[in-house]
Amino acid sequence: MNRKKIVASAMTLSMATAMLLSACGNTNNNNSNANSKPSSNASETAGATNNGGATDNTGGAVDPSKLPPREISIYFEGPKAQTDTALVEAELNKITKAKINATVKINHLSWGDFPQKMNLMMASGEPFDLMFTAGFDNFTGNVSKGAFVQLDDPNNNLLEKYGQDILKSINPVLLNGGKVDNKLYAIPTQKEMASQYGMLLQKEIVDQYGIDLSSIKKLEDLEPYLLNVKKDHSDMIPIVASSNWLAILPYELVGSQESPGRLPKDGSTKVVNIFEQQDTKDLFKLMEKWYKLGLFQKDPATNTELSAQLKTGLLFATEAQLKPGAAEESSINLTKPVVQVPLTPTYTQIGDLNNSMLAISKTSKDPERAMMFLNLLHSDPDVVNLLDFGVEGKHYVKVDGKTTVIKHLDGVETSEIGYAPGNAWQVGNQFLSYTFETENEHKWENFKTFNESSTPSVLAGFSYNNEPVKNEEAAIAAIWKKYIDALSAGIGNTDDYLNKMNNEMKKAGMDKILQEKQRQIDAFLASKK
Repeated sequence: MNRKKIVASAMTLSMATAMLLSACGNTNNNNSNANSKPSSNASETAGATNNGGATDNTGGAVDPSKLPPREISIYFEGPKAQTDTALVEAELNKITKAKINATVKINHLSWGDFPQKMNLMMASGEPFDLMFTAGFDNFTGNVSKGAFVQLDDPNNNLLEKYGQDILKSINPVLLNGGKVDNKLYAIPTQKEMASQYGMLLQKEIVDQYGIDLSSIKKLEDLEPYLLNVKKDHSDMIPIVASSNWLAILPYELVGSQESPGRLPKDGSTKVVNIFEQQDTKDLFKLMEKWYKLGLFQKDPATNTELSAQLKTGLLFATEAQLKPGAAEESSINLTKPVVQVPLTPTYTQIGDLNNSMLAISKTSKDPERAMMFLNLLHSDPDVVNLLDFGVEGKHYVKVDGKTTVIKHLDGVETSEIGYAPGNAWQVGNQFLSYTFETENEHKWENFKTFNESSTPSVLAGFSYNNEPVKNEEAAIAAIWKKYIDALSAGIGNTDDYLNKMNNEMKKAGMDKILQEKQRQIDAFLASKK
């Protein structure tokens, strides 16, 4: 069997799993704590626009009658264009006109179209107001290009003037995600701000073997059950090979995942090459063992039904990033429900703070008004839920007797709803979102507990700039891609692969990258003293 085909198919299944789980989670980001609406001016903050609107600069409410009309454009990444967007805009604009004398133009761009479209708009200087941004979406690079407005500029502090409800509700640690060189350029989404990794296991199989989930503390503890699945369920894939296995190890990303330097999560401030660590080698050796035992898919080179197998219950175990209710959310689109098993403690790292944010474009004709709308996204449940789920009665209905619990319309498939973008995780304050009836009614309370239980990284507020070593990182990224899939799928000899990988990375400038990361981290930590 062709090795490249084996690895490519194994990783395709892993990606399909991740995409499905992400879609499940994003579709149902709702809120059971939004039991009361704010007062009519709770989100109308103070300040004076640069466009002729006279307002109280000391914290009073905006007088929309004194503001010139504006249209605010906002660009989201991930969901495709929705057929009923105009209907949602019409309802949304009833609120925004009354509160900030602005209408809103919603733009949903697909994952594939978003980077190219936004890069062209930013490069050409095309006017627009708000866009999704994240650490994985070149946030720092766009800041260095001058693409975003500084929100805490001492000469015009938009956050203090127009974002007072953000300041009242957001965890101050979370704001660090939007900072570069200690200056704020984006407002993070209020949601989970911690990471935990583990497994999703098919509940039916867990029940069949009487698996005590609390007894599974590490990946190796799954092996007896994987062997049972292989023996008793010949049509089922025991576990998926995943290029995300490294997330289970106690190291924090500094920059991209392809860059070898990571920081141990034990409080150490010394950057290490993860591929030279013993626990990394042990992990890949386990994958090599499991591949030889046939615990991964039997014939990945010819398996063209990967997503269907996942949805129909022909998969027992898959790696996942966890949060409260992750299993319940994932089970919504599966014929066989899953349960979750954490394998790592909760931890707040750089990527947890900057993985979903909204920034104001430097080309915005009215950044003040854009900031006012951002403030509504963090304070007005009607605004948030219109963007999340659309119009009540048209795109969803409330459960009888529940003010913040919703369900899909009876007899209507999700694909036929007209507005179901599934991107609530990108929209302002997620704690104001409704919950679906299939979710835990205490979901947002659990999220808050999850956040509070997390150990924060020593790098909270740090932003890595790879500009001094971008050529070396580009060369090393190619080496990563050359080896990571085979190592993660257990194909080949682990020692040989790691030796070759590390030698090639060293020649490509790995030591220079490690030194540059260490220099930046040392400077950041020194600035905090």
